[in-house]
Amino acid sequence: MLKELETSGKNIEDAIQTGLKELNCSREDVEVKILDEGTKGLFGLMGAKPARVILTVKDKNNQTKENVKEKREAVKREIDFDLACKNAQEYVSKIVSMMNIKVNDIVVSHDEDTVNIDISTDSGSLLIGRSGQSLNALEYVVQLMLNTNPSTRAKVNIDTEKYRQKQQDRLKAIANKAIEYVKRTKKIYRFDPMSAKDRKFIHTYLKNIGGFDTFSEGEGALRKVGVKLSVDKY
Repeated sequence: MLKELETSGKNIEDAIQTGLKELNCSREDVEVKILDEGTKGLFGLMGAKPARVILTVKDKNNQTKENVKEKREAVKREIDFDLACKNAQEYVSKIVSMMNIKVNDIVVSHDEDTVNIDISTDSGSLLIGRSGQSLNALEYVVQLMLNTNPSTRAKVNIDTEKYRQKQQDRLKAIANKAIEYVKRTKKIYRFDPMSAKDRKFIHTYLKNIGGFDTFSEGEGALRKVGVKLSVDKY
């Protein structure tokens, strides 16, 4: 029997159900890790991207988690981060230039699995766009371009004026308010629609707190996160 499986679908739930059928398991028998919530495409021009998840069959001896960790470490070793950083910097420079935005500096670094790009510009608000849409679009395009080469297929994080950290602080604040609402009323709280990147942060943040279940619903720009008390709390 397979212990781990990566599957894709038109949305997260579709990908999970596809994996459960192939593994012949029920939902409570597996751990679900969301790799990508998918998208309908950038401005409708670049095609849809499916949602991707990893289903890991629960193992009492924790052997499955160790195997997954070893596989991920092997993938990390295959990435040429020097080349990924170099290419990412070139891509960002060219794209931002086409946007007629003057850049003062582009600082590129990487951690264990992500290429981090910080852009210094006097036009930060223009680069960020409404609710971070322009910055997210730039990040998405650079990610696609790096993915064309298997040796540079690293995650990408692009920031300017510390927008990402400010946004995470804001998301934590609204997530904490949602938690208080759910604990007080025992009802589901639904956040306003947000980007895939912000939804992923909310999912991870609430999972790390524990005691709550999260889910996504809706399509495209109307997709949102919901949170409720974990079944163990009832």
